[in-house]
Amino acid sequence: MLLVRLLKGSERVTITSKAPGKLFIAGEYAVVESGHGAIVAAVSRYLTVTIDETTNVGTLTSTQNPDVIVEWTREGDQFCTKGDHPYRLVEEAILVAEQYVRECGTATNALYSLAITSELDDAKRGIKYGLGSSGAVVVATIQAILDFYKTPHTPLLVYKLSVLTNLRLSQRGSFGDIAASAFRGMVYYTSPDRSELLVKLQSQTIKEICDTNWKDLTIERLPEIPDFTLLVGWTGQVAITDSLIQATEKKRKVATDSAFYKGFLGKSHAIVQGLQSAWNKQNIPALQEGIRANRALLNEFAREMQLEIETPALQTLCDLAEQVGACAKTSGAGGGDCGICFTKNETERKQIEKQWAKAQIQVLPLTIAEAW
Repeated sequence: MLLVRLLKGSERVTITSKAPGKLFIAGEYAVVESGHGAIVAAVSRYLTVTIDETTNVGTLTSTQNPDVIVEWTREGDQFCTKGDHPYRLVEEAILVAEQYVRECGTATNALYSLAITSELDDAKRGIKYGLGSSGAVVVATIQAILDFYKTPHTPLLVYKLSVLTNLRLSQRGSFGDIAASAFRGMVYYTSPDRSELLVKLQSQTIKEICDTNWKDLTIERLPEIPDFTLLVGWTGQVAITDSLIQATEKKRKVATDSAFYKGFLGKSHAIVQGLQSAWNKQNIPALQEGIRANRALLNEFAREMQLEIETPALQTLCDLAEQVGACAKTSGAGGGDCGICFTKNETERKQIEKQWAKAQIQVLPLTIAEAW
């Protein structure tokens, strides 16, 4: 959304950009391998980036770090900060987006304040729900920068610039959270060939990389099914996703050539492709079967890799939903945070909410974020 306001007789531009959080529905862990699939949902809590044009100095601020104000300036057309600060990911997103803008022929010489406001976590209580704030902040920042410089963009371009931002910082993960935040709705996603992109970053411009098709990348929006409604429960336990990913990464390198790991990848991809087909056909029994199969596969993966994906609290969440007739599983890396289920009617939903409340599982009032 682009807003223009008048200030002391001259035009100053204010930009507001919102990006939703995400929840993985299926395909976790396998999706980090290029070409392997996942189903990811954008959800109705948002992170907002607001840009206000300034004259003397730029600033970076966030409700997550209310006491930290980072000032920045220009050296020519380059964005420059001094010293260490907690907004390194945001700074890199700005650098990537502005580089793309310059490569499109527009100068980047303005100063502005960039303020981040997030609904994805509860900053006052210090609670994180696992809704993908790092992906959303990159997406919202890049959208805002492109709008500020009036540079046309699509969800795919925003996704690509966001992925390149993360790769330049050597970030791990599948980038499925970025796909959900950029495209919104429910998406079928396969991750791109990371090694090929890293090679391209050494020799090509940002625009050149974005203008090409990316090997193994698929992002397809899936239709909404009115009688198959997402219900999200929060266990009260915070998952340390980076630690889980690092632990898995070490074990994955050892297990890459093992029969078990290859089998896991094949089974996961088959389940996710089945879910993709079932979503497009609106086949609810097949969707239930696929989600249950993915839960079982992830539990098998956890045992083999010696990880705790489905904690006792998450197991309780899933089992209570299953007893009512819904299909349920962990979401994302597991180890805490949220579990999900899909209900077929309001009666089923109310029964689950009642049982979760007895088990001290908090229902998060989330729906699928509306697609563009």
